[in-house]
Amino acid sequence: MRVMISFAAAALVAAAFVTAPDAQAQRRGASSGGVVVVDYGRIAAEAALGRDMTTKLQGVAAAIQQEAAALQPEGQAIEQERQRLINATRNLTREQVRAHATHGPALQALETRAQQFQVRSATLQGDLECTQALTLREFDAVVRPVIRAEMERRSATAVIDASNVLISQPDIDVTNTVIQQLDQNQATRVANVSRRPVAQCQGQQPAQ
Repeated sequence: MRVMISFAAAALVAAAFVTAPDAQAQRRGASSGGVVVVDYGRIAAEAALGRDMTTKLQGVAAAIQQEAAALQPEGQAIEQERQRLINATRNLTREQVRAHATHGPALQALETRAQQFQVRSATLQGDLECTQALTLREFDAVVRPVIRAEMERRSATAVIDASNVLISQPDIDVTNTVIQQLDQNQATRVANVSRRPVAQCQGQQPAQ
């Protein structure tokens, strides 16, 4: 089983990051109607917070990868038993196999074993995906107030992620400022990352 870290989810978070102004910001920015641009990908890659998050997520992924590797002998044993049963029951229908005194219980045991293996494998991948999703949500919760403060400082009415911008003036890009502000505050330099079970994400709605 192969597990991977990807910040594609970060792009999804960022794509939705068009910050609607509050009433006070609307009054300040009504005449200008300006926007600011932020590169979420750069924040994740360059800010101390983003680098720390990536390192810790890689640690979680490595631990899950080890657990996945430990499952491989069981997967190989299941496949060997499947091949043995195929060879032993080549001339029998599935109904005959199930009714057979020896092959029937062996097939049932194999099906149960394979199902349990699939559940364990899927749970590992789910744990990784859930950990990534909740970590990125928490990352966004730390970064968003810094971006909003810069938006309000400039009397802008919205923030747009750089991935959604075709052409813009360089002076409306606040990415460098946001990274600097995050790095200057010890509280926003360290990411809180821990493995999250897939059950923690089931039934949750995406962050708004």
